[in-house]
Amino acid sequence: MKNSVLLTCTILLTGLLSACGSQPAQTVYQVPESSARQQCFITQTESQLWFDQAEEWNALPIRVREQFESVDIDFAADSILIVSAGQKPSAGYSLKLTNWLLEQNHWQVARIISPPLANSLQAQLITSPCVLVKIPKAIKSFTLTSEQGQVLGRWPY
Repeated sequence: MKNSVLLTCTILLTGLLSACGSQPAQTVYQVPESSARQQCFITQTESQLWFDQAEEWNALPIRVREQFESVDIDFAADSILIVSAGQKPSAGYSLKLTNWLLEQNHWQVARIISPPLANSLQAQLITSPCVLVKIPKAIKSFTLTSEQGQVLGRWPY
């Protein structure tokens, strides 16, 4: 009798300890691929645009959407973020999203705009560099900051 009680208590204790140590399954996210363009025709100033639905995307001018025809967009699975550097006076400007902090339900990213190298030869034409990135709908909040840490945008609002 004592052995069966001891065995029962051991099994119960083992079960409780293993349940306390188990973690719910978490999705592991990778830094998403981004699609950069030199000419986005979005705005004249720096901007960040967030799209949750196809209707919002389709409201953009066609020449903006044409820049991203090669990107497979599924609004059931992803939201879209477009970050624009605004109009620039020459080629050679670059825009990238970096320092990705990927937590389970929140992502934080820094935007970096780099001018052309000093004394480099650049075509003198108006450009408007931008980057499009797909953000999984499972992410509950997303923050975009400047290089200096200033919050540029936070979604959902």
